Amino acid sequence: MCADRDASEKAAAILAADPDYLVLRRLPRRARYAAGACNDVRRALYVDVETTGLEVRSDVIIQFCGVPFDYSSATGEVHEVHPAITCYEDPGRPIPPFVVAKTGITDEMVAGQRLDDAAITAAARESVLVIAHNAPFDRGFLDRRLPVFADKHWACSQQDVPWASQGFDSAKLEFLLYKHARTFYEAHRADEDVYAGIHLLATPFEDGVVPMRLLLENARRPVWRVCATGAPFESKDALKARSYKWNPQKSVWWRDVPDAERADEVRWLEEAVYKRPDATPLVEKIDPRRRFATDRT
Repeated sequence: MCADRDASEKAAAILAADPDYLVLRRLPRRARYAAGACNDVRRALYVDVETTGLEVRSDVIIQFCGVPFDYSSATGEVHEVHPAITCYEDPGRPIPPFVVAKTGITDEMVAGQRLDDAAITAAARESVLVIAHNAPFDRGFLDRRLPVFADKHWACSQQDVPWASQGFDSAKLEFLLYKHARTFYEAHRADEDVYAGIHLLATPFEDGVVPMRLLLENARRPVWRVCATGAPFESKDALKARSYKWNPQKSVWWRDVPDAERADEVRWLEEAVYKRPDATPLVEKIDPRRRFATDRT
């Protein structure tokens, strides 16, 4: 460690000990988190995509990053973090200026580039779980671009970790890194977002439990898809406000809820949307491979 680094560390330690200061450290790219052997090791693939926009049916991927990592299926502790697969793809049209401003990805960077389908597919097949922050977004694009993802079990580091009950006011990745892991990073690039997500899941709460353990617990619980079949047109704003999504192929509003919320969700539809107790919304149990699949009602 150089002298300047030593000086920086000493200054950071002094500031960290003062309650009037908060010290943030740059996001590390660690090859391992938990030490020691693991008898129940599993492999996950953390993914992130940058795209030309937000519409899965009309926009396309311009950058992909996937990082495989090993974890304990019992404790959720993250063990070895494997090399990243990072690649660009030429969308065949100019990248919108707002995307360039947000991500720093330019037309020149993606010109003539294509995702490494073979490497991505192999990494997905070797993993028992695919994780993303805001998984419905990433899964929508990856299911369409790479068929292997349509048959994988998915989890979401934004939705499957109960951040609110842990005292966090937002579940945005950059905010959680800052508040939970006391870390900063260059957001809105797929490679940086993936390492940020893994670091977030591996950083323990005050009680020693890692977020990855809570994610696994929630990902294993039954999920139900509630479809507001035949909902009156005038109820669309109420449904959107309650996080229902619209499936244009089947002309239905839908939402996935955990088992504990199923009865309350049906009751809400009866009272707030149908406004009659004899309504019959469609409720079906979701196969783990369909979690966060946005166009499969």
